[in-house]
Amino acid sequence: MNHEQEGTFGLKNIGPELEELLRGIGVTSRAQFEKLGASKIYLLLLEAGHKPNATIRRKLQGAEEDIDWQIIAKRDKRIRNSRVADQDEP
Repeated sequence: MNHEQEGTFGLKNIGPELEELLRGIGVTSRAQFEKLGASKIYLLLLEAGHKPNATIRRKLQGAEEDIDWQIIAKRDKRIRNSRVADQDEP
């Protein structure tokens, strides 16, 4: 297991630092992560006083989808660019 990509949760993108944040809001296992889901966990982090952070949001989403968070970042960029292009059309 690559500890930089997976911590004790055994989820992609959830390394020791993010795992510590999750434990701080009471998410202590993979089962809890899967039950709550990435969106709810991100909202719990915000409610706990953490500042909005696109990288953390993407890492959580990537963990949920079992893909590298950078794929999420690229997908977000394509969506943003698509929306801008749609607005430019007459």
